[in-house]
Amino acid sequence: MNKNAIPLSLRRHKLVASVRERIENKNVVVGVSGGADSVALLLLCCAAASQESANFSVLAAHVHHGIRKESDDELEFVESLCKTLGIECVSKRIKVKPLHGSLAAGARKMRYEVLHSVAINAGFNVVSVAHHAEDQLETMLMALCRGGGLRKLSGIAAVRPLGNKVNLVRPLLHVEKKELIDICELANIQWCEDQTNLDPSTPRGRLRRDVIPVLCELWSSANRHAANASTLLHSATDVFLQNVPEGNEWDRKRLAKLPLAVIDATLQQAIGEIATFETIQSISKSVVDKNTHARTFQLKNGCETVITSKTVTVIHS
Repeated sequence: MNKNAIPLSLRRHKLVASVRERIENKNVVVGVSGGADSVALLLLCCAAASQESANFSVLAAHVHHGIRKESDDELEFVESLCKTLGIECVSKRIKVKPLHGSLAAGARKMRYEVLHSVAINAGFNVVSVAHHAEDQLETMLMALCRGGGLRKLSGIAAVRPLGNKVNLVRPLLHVEKKELIDICELANIQWCEDQTNLDPSTPRGRLRRDVIPVLCELWSSANRHAANASTLLHSATDVFLQNVPEGNEWDRKRLAKLPLAVIDATLQQAIGEIATFETIQSISKSVVDKNTHARTFQLKNGCETVITSKTVTVIHS
């Protein structure tokens, strides 16, 4: 690594210690798109790895989606930056296929598959990406408006399994975007601008252009408060879900003794997103009522919930 490419002021930045702690001093693959967020994360990881007490390596990974005409320039930029920093960069070209009709969802799925593959091939257990506080606020707002369980309402997880003993770590969820831009400027490094991020034809783009600026004008710390709320909600959800029975069949009397919210979550976990919140509540009330006649709730995709005097069963066709 070229330590001289990282200014002393950046190596002493408060976020360096935070990032190092969150990746747990482990060899890390950093997903680098070329945008300010991922460039800042790469710089922070390199600054952390350059410390005398550090004993971990940084590997950059760039995914060329081939969707936009700027993709070639972004690939060249990331490879050039990594050469300046003296670190290895693994670049992969992919052909994106839509997922459930969404090109963005397909790109995201394939991108994480590539990052996981790069980590496995390198023998690393950590992949890090640069989602920040503004991303967290957007995600929580979208979950609130689209509908979802506690986990979705909690927003982006700071750490989640990516597969095969590889964890996806997001160390910047409490950091505002403007601070990440400051880090790039501190290192005197430019970045690429992806104009599709502000495309108002997408829900997230519309939020970024028309909604988030208004919220931040009303409440200047909205991003940071959303990040803090997400941390609390994820912890609370972990505790709550420990009390939610798993499986697809339960003893009705035992299930009925649980709090109604736990019964709702039990059914939701087994049924999935094919049932509305109102439908789940209706089934839960039938679990606890005194009716002993067998009842069947027909749901989407051939799924049904059967309540008898003794059991509650969720059946997927």
